[in-house]
Amino acid sequence: MDKVSKKTEEIIKTLKEVPIFKPFSNKPEELLRIASIMDLKKAKKGEYIIKEGNEGDTLFILKSGAVNILKKTLEKEEYTVVRLESTKDSVLFFGELALLDNDRRSASVMADTDLELLTINRSNFIKLGNKYPHLGLLITREISKILASRLRKTNTDIITLFEALVQEVSGGSAL
Repeated sequence: MDKVSKKTEEIIKTLKEVPIFKPFSNKPEELLRIASIMDLKKAKKGEYIIKEGNEGDTLFILKSGAVNILKKTLEKEEYTVVRLESTKDSVLFFGELALLDNDRRSASVMADTDLELLTINRSNFIKLGNKYPHLGLLITREISKILASRLRKTNTDIITLFEALVQEVSGGSAL
């Protein structure tokens, strides 16, 4: 790998800790290509990164700091679903679906501390995949594995909730 800027070196170091980029952790040229389509952004505590219901086209990597994932109740009041914090050993990301489709955001994300974020927008991701199809394929596969895992967990949660509801409705006796 040719001489790269300090900023690019920092981005590559972060990418190595992000699960969807693990296939490239020992491939400096590939990491450099991915880093080349990223932007570094900062956000202040209390700032919205994503607003539920808005269209999105960006994947966010939480380089440092913490965010709250927020959902709206039927009365349109926000509540915190989970707080996510990146550490040097666990770099988190969110908004990955925006690389794959044009749908609306399913939750809001608000900075719980001052943040440093790396971003990739869909347009640049598609260009990268068109130029280097193997990169696009491997990243899409990693995103798909994560989504499949979440779907399996959701299915298990729904079955558990359904069974609890059936037991409650039937007066506490098992079917």
